[in-house]
Amino acid sequence: MKTDDLIDALAFGLEPVKPARASSLLLAAAVVASVVGVVVLLGVRPDLIQAMGGLTPWLKGLYTLALAAAALRLTTRLGRPGADVRPAAMLLFAVVAVATTAGAIELALTTPDQRMAVWLGRTWDVCGRNILLISAVTAPFVYLSARRLAPTRPSAGGAALGVMTGAVAATAYGLLHCPEATVAFVATWYTLGVAAVGAIGALIGRFALRW
Repeated sequence: MKTDDLIDALAFGLEPVKPARASSLLLAAAVVASVVGVVVLLGVRPDLIQAMGGLTPWLKGLYTLALAAAALRLTTRLGRPGADVRPAAMLLFAVVAVATTAGAIELALTTPDQRMAVWLGRTWDVCGRNILLISAVTAPFVYLSARRLAPTRPSAGGAALGVMTGAVAATAYGLLHCPEATVAFVATWYTLGVAAVGAIGALIGRFALRW
């Protein structure tokens, strides 16, 4: 048999392999876990129905969901060896940059005597801790969702998964429990809480995502 014929025979019937993706089912489970975690561990704010009629909770959710989506994209790119991760990383930083810029503008337009109240709110000292708490019940599902991926940079992959975990947790926390309503608060304390989960994720990924 000629070499070309052998190659054709070996290649017959082969189809391109679909790029691996995170499990949608497990990501949905992560969302459910974060909601249950808020309800059980923190409780629902008493004015939830009234608050949901306003714009603020949804704007908070829009920011944290944008973080989660950008982190998911970065996770997926990191999980494909040889893929260019720069656009996904830039998207994630762009989401944070938009929020922090909006928060800075809000503070600049606030009278000096009210700036600290706008920035710190009433719960700045527990916001990050609460996001970490809800992330603890969300993380197993998020990390399991990435089993089919093959990150060659475990720490970076773990950090991206951590940011996604923190963002999902922050979404449930912001919608169901947190009463804060200023952009500056969310841009600072939510972002720091999510970043802390990302840092922990980097440590976990260093060992859990090695292959």
